[in-house]
Amino acid sequence: MKLRLIYLAAGNSRRFGSNKLLYELEGKPLYLHLLERLDRLCARHDGWEVIAVTQYPQIYDDLNERHICAVLSPDSHKGVSYSIRAGLEAAADAQACAFFVADQPYFTEESAEAFLEHMERNQAELGCVSCGDQTGNPAWFSHSYFPELLELKEDQGGRKILKKYPEKITCFPISDAGELRDLDTLS
Repeated sequence: MKLRLIYLAAGNSRRFGSNKLLYELEGKPLYLHLLERLDRLCARHDGWEVIAVTQYPQIYDDLNERHICAVLSPDSHKGVSYSIRAGLEAAADAQACAFFVADQPYFTEESAEAFLEHMERNQAELGCVSCGDQTGNPAWFSHSYFPELLELKEDQGGRKILKKYPEKITCFPISDAGELRDLDTLS
């Protein structure tokens, strides 16, 4: 399957107080934690590729040096829909996309791979990770939903489409809620 993992590393960090993507966590910038895991697992699967979207030239340059497909999206400061659009435009020929967010540094490589394999094996139209009654990123969208993703405005994200078609969602349960934790504040 031609699958693109769209890695969103373009947020404004309003609640964090500084650019959280560059925040040092366990010896490296936050944005690298999950990205390195995704890059490793894509190397094990034919047809899988990471596309990282950022509004920050420093991150864009670093990703190019690492030979990771990067898209510079200067309009991402206007809302997540701009980052989604930039990623989808780079993934137009994909059969499906899975969106991951850079502020989930605790999402494991094993969970990411199991989620993606589950969605691929089940030919999911839409999908997301769940832990108990909590759902969240990553989220999966088959190609047929790309037009609706491209129509999102300002700070609308993929959740809008997931809410519109709840009967089409394939959930992938994980047992550790800590993996879904977003790093939004320093506390």
